[in-house]
Amino acid sequence: MSEDEKKSTVTPKMEALIEAMYFAANADEDFGPKEREAFVSSVVGICGGAVRAEDVKGVLLKLKGKAKEGRATRLRSIAGRLPRMQDKEHAFALACTMSLADGIVLDEEKQFMEELGKALGISDQRVEEILDEVKSLEPDEGA
Repeated sequence: MSEDEKKSTVTPKMEALIEAMYFAANADEDFGPKEREAFVSSVVGICGGAVRAEDVKGVLLKLKGKAKEGRATRLRSIAGRLPRMQDKEHAFALACTMSLADGIVLDEEKQFMEELGKALGISDQRVEEILDEVKSLEPDEGA
């Protein structure tokens, strides 16, 4: 499969999911090793291999450029590429996973998650439910 064919298999929905994860991971302006590892793994999974792990650096550079447009603009863009509530909740859950990847959720990350939930039109109650579901999937550090 050529590079152009691979790129064409990455849909706007996939791009929106990836962008939501990126902004969550970078909300505290510290995209650490655990977040990077989780991000790379998730991007490869979301894209079904259309984006390889070694290609994720290019994805990050592209997202860093888009971030200059401002968070509110990017959140509207993400929401606009996710027409179904199921997809919006999926994006929110992926973003939660990124925020929890390093085991520390800072105020900046919590603020971003609130903004993302509102931008996606997810109720406060559903936001809490999704967060609880994601937390329940996290491995125990002591195990």
